[in-house]
Amino acid sequence: MAKKRIKISAAYNDFSSQINSLKKFDSTNQTNFQSNNLSKKQLYFLTESIFFNAFREYENLIRDVFILYTQEKKRTNGTKVKSFLKPKDFFHAESLIKSSMQFLDWNSPNTVIDRSELYLKDGYPIKLPYTVNRTELTQYKRLRNHIAHNSVESLSGFKRILRSYYGTNPLKTPSVGEYLMLTSKRDGTKYHLLEFFELLEDMAVKIK
Repeated sequence: MAKKRIKISAAYNDFSSQINSLKKFDSTNQTNFQSNNLSKKQLYFLTESIFFNAFREYENLIRDVFILYTQEKKRTNGTKVKSFLKPKDFFHAESLIKSSMQFLDWNSPNTVIDRSELYLKDGYPIKLPYTVNRTELTQYKRLRNHIAHNSVESLSGFKRILRSYYGTNPLKTPSVGEYLMLTSKRDGTKYHLLEFFELLEDMAVKIK
């Protein structure tokens, strides 16, 4: 069962702890690969797992802080948040948002933006960071979906990312793990997984 949160800071601290653990795991994998204790295939598989788990931790964070903000919980800096809902408690707030839906989508940037506009005054503090980072978050969602579903539809989304990176369709489609290990075109000192970590951590700071 999902946790019942009381404070924004608790959700943020849990997220930070989990992300730091995943970053350390990635660093260990890199060391083991350089020492020939991991094959490329193993490295790519573990990288996909790290990415997927980090994405899930971030989904948990946005779910937690969003529902707390609908209860008008203060931000970690003490700033007040205005909600259009008047829930009794955490799970009541989640039920009101969920309504007749089977589940709540927390991985689609457009959905989160729309939801923030609907339930929080001026979408604050969720809307702005999501709007600014919509493109990057959408790209990572496509990677997440391809790992989770490996369907024709998810492959199409993944190939769009590959075309953007290579400028054309690669002769051989890499795995998501292999793509995540490719050098970033924005920062040649980092591979894509590290950029992903940076974005998640930056988003977490901006919404807490």
